[in-house]
Amino acid sequence: MEYRIIITNNNKKKKVVEKGVTLSLMKKKYYKLKDTNKVLFPKKISTYKKLHPTHYELLLVKTWEKEDLPFIDRDELGRTIEIADSTHHWTILKKCEYFYEEKFTVFGNKKRLTSIQIIKTILLRKHTGIMVKQVNYVNNKLLIHQNNDVDIILCKSTEDCKRLFTIFKEFVEKNNIKNIMFTGSINSNKQEIYRLILHKTGWKKNKIYRTTTRP
Repeated sequence: MEYRIIITNNNKKKKVVEKGVTLSLMKKKYYKLKDTNKVLFPKKISTYKKLHPTHYELLLVKTWEKEDLPFIDRDELGRTIEIADSTHHWTILKKCEYFYEEKFTVFGNKKRLTSIQIIKTILLRKHTGIMVKQVNYVNNKLLIHQNNDVDIILCKSTEDCKRLFTIFKEFVEKNNIKNIMFTGSINSNKQEIYRLILHKTGWKKNKIYRTTTRP
């Protein structure tokens, strides 16, 4: 009997994490992966070929046997459903959501950064100039204004940008940080902000005006 721990993306196998022949050991590994899967900003959107929702799950499966019962789960409405491998290769024993930390393009950075890295290196950046900072967003671009400059974080969608803004705001409030103001979505004077982004980045106007990273 073979057991596997796999990660799926939108119900398709993405990665085999572990293989083994001892159920008790594989259960321990499964629960360790489940319990340590902590992220601040879970990835919910993929830009592969086109923009679309993405949903990851962690599964513990075994080699299929004829007498195996289907795995019982619930759909988005809470209704009981049966899940079985139609190819009769594997039987699901355990299943749960799995999360990957999203990474963001930050203008001027060669590497994409996680929300935690942005907090540490940009939002909480120390300097000797003007101490008050401002955070707002336009379309899918989150802006951190500080020391007469602006950092621009490019999100995959407007929804992701709102979510990142909220996470930063909650972090600041929880840690009682007083010098960072959150002013939300920029709905007026957009042209002034667009000019600021253009001056900073040199991007073409269609990229500045877009609400997603992929048309």
